[in-house]
Amino acid sequence: MELRDNAQLRKFSLQALVEIADLNMSRIRFVWSKLWDMMSEHFVWVGAHQNLHMAIFAIDSLRQLADKFLLIEDFQSFNFQKDFLFPFEEIIIDAMHKRCEIKDFIVDCIVMICRRQTMYIKSGWSVIINIFTLAAQDSEKQIVEKSFNALEYAIKQHFDMLKGNFIELINCLNKYCQNSKFE
Repeated sequence: MELRDNAQLRKFSLQALVEIADLNMSRIRFVWSKLWDMMSEHFVWVGAHQNLHMAIFAIDSLRQLADKFLLIEDFQSFNFQKDFLFPFEEIIIDAMHKRCEIKDFIVDCIVMICRRQTMYIKSGWSVIINIFTLAAQDSEKQIVEKSFNALEYAIKQHFDMLKGNFIELINCLNKYCQNSKFE
């Protein structure tokens, strides 16, 4: 019973953190970046939590915040998107040789972000391409296929938005070609 109560408290705390982040997104960039530095560390820590339900809840909360964050015009022309999406990359790096469910869920979240928020993504493309590069090297077929299909869609529909990350994009596509497990 104590384990369940502990998980409920963590979930409640994480929900409060999401609300705090949401309410503070309109602050000036300097203040927001300082707040996000602390919050993102916590999201990474919880996203790598041993309790799978807690980790997935943290990652989904992060995705919901990212959906809101990407709509804020002030942040589109700076590197804040990159900073904001970076916890996804840190969590997937931590999960690379451990947990397939976490990697799969992060790829799902990034695919959703790419499909829904494509027009709003600016500096965030570098993190998204890095995540797809990691997914390209994975041993799980569904992770490789999902990430490749999303990247293919982004290239076909919105290549003009990816041009600024051309070298990273070529490197990512190269990693898909080098994955000997899948043709």
